[in-house]
Amino acid sequence: MLGVSVLLTVVFTGCEKSLLTVDRHGSSVQPDLYYTTVQQCNTSTQVCYRYIDWDSWWQTFNWRYLSGEAASDNAWIGNTYQSSHSTYDVVSQYTIDAGNDRNESQWIQLYKGIGIFNSAIEGISGSPIDTADKQRFTGELKFLRAWCYFDLVRNYGGVPLVLKTYLPDTHLPRNTVKEVYDQLIADLKEAAAVLPLKSAYAPADKFRASKGAALALLAKIYLYAEDWADAETAAKQVMDMGDYHLENDFGDLWDYHYKNGAESIFEIQTASSQNPPLPSSPLYMMNSVADAGWGYYSVTSDLENAYLSEKDSIRRVWTINKQGEPVAGDPDNKSFDGRGYVPGGPSPASKSGRFCRKWYVPKAERPSNGLYSRDDIILRLADVILIHAEACAMQQKTAEALASLKMIRDRVQLPTDMSLSGWDLINAVRKERRLEMAFEGDRLYDLRRWKDPAGKRVIEDIFGPNGSFVLYNTKTSKDVFETNNTLEPQNKGIHFNPAVHLLWPIPNSEIVASGGVVEQNPGY
Repeated sequence: MLGVSVLLTVVFTGCEKSLLTVDRHGSSVQPDLYYTTVQQCNTSTQVCYRYIDWDSWWQTFNWRYLSGEAASDNAWIGNTYQSSHSTYDVVSQYTIDAGNDRNESQWIQLYKGIGIFNSAIEGISGSPIDTADKQRFTGELKFLRAWCYFDLVRNYGGVPLVLKTYLPDTHLPRNTVKEVYDQLIADLKEAAAVLPLKSAYAPADKFRASKGAALALLAKIYLYAEDWADAETAAKQVMDMGDYHLENDFGDLWDYHYKNGAESIFEIQTASSQNPPLPSSPLYMMNSVADAGWGYYSVTSDLENAYLSEKDSIRRVWTINKQGEPVAGDPDNKSFDGRGYVPGGPSPASKSGRFCRKWYVPKAERPSNGLYSRDDIILRLADVILIHAEACAMQQKTAEALASLKMIRDRVQLPTDMSLSGWDLINAVRKERRLEMAFEGDRLYDLRRWKDPAGKRVIEDIFGPNGSFVLYNTKTSKDVFETNNTLEPQNKGIHFNPAVHLLWPIPNSEIVASGGVVEQNPGY
């Protein structure tokens, strides 16, 4: 594999037998007879954590950030010194087609992971090991599979549910969104019932899925399914279990050395598999070209304005590195250069002069060769608290929603209007989610799932010819960085069509390979 891979704290003696061969869909796996001891089953389960993220240079990880942020009002593609129209810009501009190679990689790699998890589940289920161990390993694998399916369903809608191994070139039709969610809910309930608390794991095993991780993902899936009552219940279970607490300082979460901390519920452990090592791709791609980065995913002035409107100075500086301003937590970078210059290329090299601080490493903490990696937190307590707040607000449980909202705002020293109710409260929770979770991969999906009082999707008011984000950038904005660099079009999002772009296209290669068994999403 190229690039950064997951670091497993285990000795892979004899482990090659558990690295299973899969076809391009991940639905055909030929396991060897390997699952005969607890050690073998444990090793095979741990190996599977490698495949939740695959090749984080070009595959699922970057696509998640690309589609979750750069196709939203939080980020531009950003890099204006290279031509990336065939891969990245088409997502930001909503001109993507079914032949996009990054979109295809997302689909293929997620299904490869699912195929490997299925094979491990089958191997462990037939193992002679103790039932409790068997249930725990299976619970971990079902959590990993659920995470991959969650990414699939929120990107593509209903997808084929592949829950066992099949002969090569077997193709299943798409299941409905409800069927996919129902399966994930069942799997995560089962996992939560058998997995240990995070606090019960030894330090070397903190990377493993826990009861809290299963319940946190379950709460998130309930939220997407608009099952407010069950989302509230699952989120509250996580909040009350005592395994997690909010870090006192919001900036501590983005410390380069922060790993599996008190607020982290589940994170991907990353380190380089290359010699010499390569950096974690987000750190490399999401930094200014003036600081050895590639200059992708630059922050919009629209997102900065959201922080300014709330006087949210703490999260603003820990989320945004801005041209000419000092970098939070880095005394060696007193004037961030977000514009950059590439010899022989257009100048400036960045659309907005802003990049995400959450993925920045202070200069003094970088290895001497300038290459570094950092864990990817994909579930944390603040997310769960905001799920609880939103689920309660949608049920008009005002006091409960306000209490959770206040917890998040208290940490960053912001007052909470305790008189909020109804849609004012719902919108306050939604804004808080943007401020807290920016550049953690959820923004696009939140905009797609949220509805206004009339049932219209919120994203329809933000993108399209008359969308607020499009009109801000083309009519209102005076931002000196963005308006003076039109190498990335200022009318980002103008091509959004709600009849098409609530989902991404199923890769055309999948449609062709399945002989039409897998059907395309409307409009592609």
